[in-house]
Amino acid sequence: MNRSALHRLLVAVVVVLLVAAAALYVLSVTLAPGGRDVAGLFVGYAWGAVVLAVLVGVVDFFVRSSGSRSHRGER
Repeated sequence: MNRSALHRLLVAVVVVLLVAAAALYVLSVTLAPGGRDVAGLFVGYAWGAVVLAVLVGVVDFFVRSSGSRSHRGER
């Protein structure tokens, strides 16, 4: 797998994680009347997805930046 394909994969993972975080947050709002513990659980999962998305984004930054230094002609 070349760096460009890895970059695309990591961007796709970030997008999926952010969509999952948004869906979990919406679920926590809709489940809030059912119980505060359930809603809090889904908010915790949503924050976990956001943190994971940020970490994958940081890894993607270094994959993308190291790829441009090693291949000057490729963009």
